[in-house]
Amino acid sequence: MNIGSARRMLTPQSGEVYLIGYRNLENRLHPATGVYDDVFGNALYFEDAGKELFVFSCDFLEIDEDTSEDAKTLLHDRYGIDRDCVLLCATHNHTSVVAYHRTWWTGKFDQAYYDWFLETVCSALEEARGNARPATCRVGKQDVLGWYNNRITNEPADQEVIVVEFFDENGTAFAGFVNWATHSATCGKDETRLNSEFAGMTSKKLEPLLGFYPAMIVGAAGDCSNRNLRQGAGAEEADRISTGIAPQIAAIPVETEVPLDGIRVQTLFHTVHNKGGHLDIRGCVISLGGLHLFVAPLEFGAKLGKQMKAACPVEGLVFGYTGGYYEYWLPEDEYGLSFETKKSIVPKGNPEILAAKYIQASRLLG
Repeated sequence: MNIGSARRMLTPQSGEVYLIGYRNLENRLHPATGVYDDVFGNALYFEDAGKELFVFSCDFLEIDEDTSEDAKTLLHDRYGIDRDCVLLCATHNHTSVVAYHRTWWTGKFDQAYYDWFLETVCSALEEARGNARPATCRVGKQDVLGWYNNRITNEPADQEVIVVEFFDENGTAFAGFVNWATHSATCGKDETRLNSEFAGMTSKKLEPLLGFYPAMIVGAAGDCSNRNLRQGAGAEEADRISTGIAPQIAAIPVETEVPLDGIRVQTLFHTVHNKGGHLDIRGCVISLGGLHLFVAPLEFGAKLGKQMKAACPVEGLVFGYTGGYYEYWLPEDEYGLSFETKKSIVPKGNPEILAAKYIQASRLLG
C-alpha cells in the first residue's frame, strides 16, 4: 500500500480570531486574547490498486455534518475519491477557532475562512498524494496511566494508547497516528487564547521523538478527560500534561507488523427518536487489511470502544468525532450520572445497539 502525509497550519492569518468550545459563555462572544500556539491539521493518504483513503485530523472541536459533506463532495468531484473514504476528524479542542462552523451558537462563521479551509484540505491531499510511497505498517499499544480517566466515575477508562507507524523501504518511520480515548479539553472555560490543546500539543512534542508529526485520532472518549487529575488551568496545564505524556507514548514499542492490503468500506445506519427529536447516524468501518477503522461521528463511552476493539477480527481503531457530530453515546451504567446523559436525546441502551452494529460491520469485512 502507498502512504503519504502532509501537515497544514489552520490558525486564521487575518482578522480577529474567535474561539469555539463551551456554550453560553460571554467570553466566546469576544475575540481571542491571543495565540498561545498554532492549530494544525495532519493528513494521511492511503492508496492500493487505485482505491484511495484520505484522513485529515484537525485541532478543532468537532466536524459538523455540513463541513464534512462539503469536503467529501469537493474531494470526490475534484480528485475522484470515494466520498466514504474522505475522513475529516476533530481532536475535540475546546479552545480552537470557530470560523469554519456554520451553526455554532456564537454566530462567528466566516465564509472566507471556510473556503480557505476547504482549499487547505485539498492542498494537503495533493501533497500527500504526491509524496505517497510503498510502506509497511507496525503497531504498538500500551496502557498509559496518570494523565486522564473516566471523568464521570473517576475510575480508569480506556487507557490504551495505540501507536501506528508507517515505514519506507529503508525502514524509516515517516508518518503515522496515535489513537487514544480522551477529551482534548484541558484548558477550561476561562482560557481565551487560541491553542492546540492536549492533543495538538502532544503531536508537536512527539515529532522530535518519532521523526514525524502524528495525527491524533480520538477514540471512544465521551466519558474520558483529565478533569479529575488537573493541577492547573489554561493552556499551561495542557502544555504540562502533553509534555508528560509524550515521552511515554514515544516509548511504546512498535513491533507488531500489520498487513495492509486493500481498502474496503462497510457502511451502517442507526436512528433514534424520542420527544426531544431524532438523530440519524451514518457510520462505517473501513478495512485496510490488518487495520479496521471504526468511523463514528459521535462520542462513544470508553467501555463501548473497548468492546468494539476487542471484538474486531484484526487491529481495531475507533475514529471518534469523524464525519459529523451527534452527541454522547455512553454505556447504560453511566446514564443519569452526568449532564452528558441527563440532557442527551439518545435513549438508554441505544449506544450498546450502535456499538453492536459497528462490531457486525467489522466482522462482515473479515
